[in-house]
Amino acid sequence: NALLGGQVEAITNLPAAQIAAVESNSGLRVLNSKTGAWQPFTMRVDRAPFDDVRVRQAFRLIVDRQQMIDQVLSGHGQLGNDLYARYDPMYASDLPQREQDLEQAKSLLAKAGRSGLKVELVTAPVFGGAVEGAQVFAQQAKGAGVDVKLRKVDSGTFYGDNYLQWIFSQDFWYTNYYLVQAAQATLPGAPYNETHWSDPNWIDLVERARGEVDDSRREELLHEAQRIEYEQGGYIVWSFSNQIDAFSRKVTGFETSANA
Repeated sequence: NALLGGQVEAITNLPAAQIAAVESNSGLRVLNSKTGAWQPFTMRVDRAPFDDVRVRQAFRLIVDRQQMIDQVLSGHGQLGNDLYARYDPMYASDLPQREQDLEQAKSLLAKAGRSGLKVELVTAPVFGGAVEGAQVFAQQAKGAGVDVKLRKVDSGTFYGDNYLQWIFSQDFWYTNYYLVQAAQATLPGAPYNETHWSDPNWIDLVERARGEVDDSRREELLHEAQRIEYEQGGYIVWSFSNQIDAFSRKVTGFETSANA
């Protein structure tokens, strides 16, 4: 409202639903940039039911990623593939794009003895679309026979004493390279290890990659590490959301990244 009324000349994080209103104003522009920002669902791999890798794999197969992008982000996002760091030069882009497969999800849950699974998903308005994403996931999960009960809390509660302890929840991250993100969220002792991931083979690969000076060898190590996380990890990375900003045409210099 401040932008439309002329009280300010630039804003960040324009809600996708307001893009049309800004674009209809000849004095304003929208800056819609692809990013490496991601908003995962987080599964604690050390707590039931997610201590069974088959359950984690099933939950990844529940997600219709394009539908979620369309409904939650109004289409302003890129497909995620359960890996972060899409702009890392050593990102494992060769891994198959994961798609929704409800029958396979049901089969994996049955093999894990978890048919008719009921889980609680803790959500909060910690970023644009978080609660809406949780609602869409809960609807999609019904197709695999999974009953997802949403527990909506305020942001203060979400990041309170139970932060990093939720069994099934959400979070948001901005663009990082793979090793930087691992140091923040997935290595043992990382300050924000919300999935409690501690796979020894993955840890060994990452530690070796951190000390490897040969680029080609480091890429091999990181691709193998990403393959393990893609198959067994505790994140559901369904999209990379666009950064949507808006500004007055009187302001110059705002451009999207050349590689976006």
